[in-house]
Amino acid sequence: MKSLVGLFIIIFCTSLFSQENDNNKLFSNFKLGLLSGVNVTKYAGGSVQIEGKTDLTTHFNMKAIIGYSKILKKEGYNVKTYGFNDQRKSQQYVTSSYNIDRIDYDVFQMAVGLEYSFVKDRFSPYIISEAGYNYYSFHIQKSNIYTYGTYYDTYDQIPADYRNKPPRISDEASYLFGLGIGTTYRLGSAISLDIRYLYQYNKNIVNTNQILIGINF
Repeated sequence: MKSLVGLFIIIFCTSLFSQENDNNKLFSNFKLGLLSGVNVTKYAGGSVQIEGKTDLTTHFNMKAIIGYSKILKKEGYNVKTYGFNDQRKSQQYVTSSYNIDRIDYDVFQMAVGLEYSFVKDRFSPYIISEAGYNYYSFHIQKSNIYTYGTYYDTYDQIPADYRNKPPRISDEASYLFGLGIGTTYRLGSAISLDIRYLYQYNKNIVNTNQILIGINF
């Protein structure tokens, strides 16, 4: 991952210095993009996003992105834990077990990024880098849920296999960092097809590998 980030930085810096003599096209053009796609790793789900971009130089664009992703993370492990029985007059410990089959994430993203186009032609390949925040919620899919009928007055009476707190899943907003490659194909004077691959690192939740297809106009 570090070598990939370093490669992108080198390409960006080399390209920026090589364009010192290009005509400055700062904010001279604005495009809107609509894209959707799927995750291509073991995490199923899909994504949609809207992005607006404007020129910084002949080959560099700055963009702002909002999006939504559904991420379905398969788990498949058993949890043995304890809790409290509040229905009895004196609060006592009770044990339970269940399987965590899947975690469903609903992720709302806000990000900014840079896009560098190698050429400006009918086919215009590019690389992108983006950073921002994820705001998300999640739902845990459980099965084989059992609550056992034995009650314990103290923690030390709980069987050793059940002295575990339930696994904690963070619900804090997280930052994201993405790197990708793609190309646009000009369909007309004002509309282009956009195809890209995007790797996205998401703190607190799973990372994604996405194939996105859309239009720019």
